[in-house]
Amino acid sequence: MRLLLAFLFVAAAVGLASAQGNPNKSDEVLRQRILLKERFNKGWDVQVENAQDRIEARCKAEARRHYSVVHPIKRRKFVQDCMERKRR
Repeated sequence: MRLLLAFLFVAAAVGLASAQGNPNKSDEVLRQRILLKERFNKGWDVQVENAQDRIEARCKAEARRHYSVVHPIKRRKFVQDCMERKRR
């Protein structure tokens, strides 16, 4: 499904670009690649910004491995305890 949407998006972009004229082929291809990357990889390129966020992300991932979604209170408590241990 994503592949089909990507193909349609590229086809529409190429159609609109050819209707406007052809300023520079390599610049247009580069622009389309950047647009596709931004559109489909928004959540994948996000990085944790500082040490505190990294610790929190690590603790949350560990809590996900230990406790299922059915136990949100235990999971939250585990994350809090983990963050306190990491700060020391």
